[in-house]
Amino acid sequence: MVILFNMAYLSFTIVSALVLMVVTNLVSVFVKSKKLALVSTITLLFAASIASFIIMLSGGSFIFIQVFQADAFSALFFTVFPVAIAFIALLSYDYSADFETFSVLLSFVAVGVFLVTFAYSLIPILVGLEVVSLSSSFMIIVNGKKFVEPAVKLFLLSAISIAIFTFALAMLLPYDSKLVLELAGTSTIGKYLLGLSLILFAGALSLDAAAFPFNLWVPDVYEGSPANITALIAGINKKVSFVAILEIFVVVFAAYKFLGSSLLYSDIFLVLSVFTMFFGNLLALVQKNIKRLFAYSSISQAGYIFIGISVASHLGVEASIFYIFAHMFMIIGAFAIVMWLESKHLYTLDDYSGLNGINAFAAISLTIFMLSMAGIPPLVGFVGKFLLFSSSVYGNDVALALIGIINSFISIYYYAKVINQIFLKKPVRKSNLDRNVAIVVSLCLIFVIFFGVYPQPLINASSLAAKAIVGI
Repeated sequence: MVILFNMAYLSFTIVSALVLMVVTNLVSVFVKSKKLALVSTITLLFAASIASFIIMLSGGSFIFIQVFQADAFSALFFTVFPVAIAFIALLSYDYSADFETFSVLLSFVAVGVFLVTFAYSLIPILVGLEVVSLSSSFMIIVNGKKFVEPAVKLFLLSAISIAIFTFALAMLLPYDSKLVLELAGTSTIGKYLLGLSLILFAGALSLDAAAFPFNLWVPDVYEGSPANITALIAGINKKVSFVAILEIFVVVFAAYKFLGSSLLYSDIFLVLSVFTMFFGNLLALVQKNIKRLFAYSSISQAGYIFIGISVASHLGVEASIFYIFAHMFMIIGAFAIVMWLESKHLYTLDDYSGLNGINAFAAISLTIFMLSMAGIPPLVGFVGKFLLFSSSVYGNDVALALIGIINSFISIYYYAKVINQIFLKKPVRKSNLDRNVAIVVSLCLIFVIFFGVYPQPLINASSLAAKAIVGI
């Protein structure tokens, strides 16, 4: 009873912090105070993060309003997501054309993330994904008319995704009016209807997660958007879609294999994983623009995460959760440096020539982030890939693990091209990193190195989260 009371209090604290953040940032728009917007955003995000962390440590489960559920899974994700959102706020402080308006939209992103991570029903997942996507589209436009094209592309793809998601939802509604994640009525649904809704959900969420062949929008949106927004889309938006995939497929469709059909949800994600990895890595090989290179790299990283989901076991889910966090901070740290370099009109692979001479810390940090993405030890990316490939082997799918390893070797080539350019000796003028960029890069660097050398705390937390969702 005491645990439930504490969880209820902490859940109320999280909701209050998010509401207060939206209100405070709306006030900052009217009083034109960037500092108020930044301080309130970071302070309240960390308050929500701490409350979520305490919920995770309690190890309990609490359902409130019959729509939200606080447990180890939701609490872990909402411990980490607010930290990443705070990093985006720091990066955007000096680089957003209208930071006050940006902070309001970022507050709504945080609300959307809450709706998805704490969802006990399919309805908050739908609303949360829509809020995150719409807010991100408007964030791009805030920076000026020249960014209309990527904003419209993101908006249209998000609209298509939500439309497909809603149609899949409507197919399940007659069998469970509450649409809770347990979906007790699953056993009464015909296998063909359930199979069709499964495919529709997979298609809708694959658009958000940038899985093949639904990822053609990613390079254009990444390249055309301001780098701080690109960091948001790559580090937050795509990761939220993976949370939704875990919630829907690991919980709702886990029973599908008992319905006498040869098609499992794991088969769908196995195919998506293979094609997504190869598509992202092979096209990244020929890119000259850095943001497009990281766009295709992010696509391939989505393929790695799908490995754990396709395994459909506790180990697979644990590995996917771990790698979601690993890539979140690798990509945000990388795009923080890309954003700073864009302010100096450096966009392409050739422009990065001699970066070590401009700023050694930026050069070394970007190198470490890319080596981690490639899966080089002793960095967090290596641990994440090791867990993913191991879960595939334990799931009796050695071939998928080998395909993942082959793709990791392919990625080394294009990361090495960038690193080679960075450390070319070339007479250049030195320049210091902006303070906020240096803070974000440093914190991301600490995460990548610390959890690479000592990953056990994050592995344990991921395991608890996996048990919470697999056990439903």
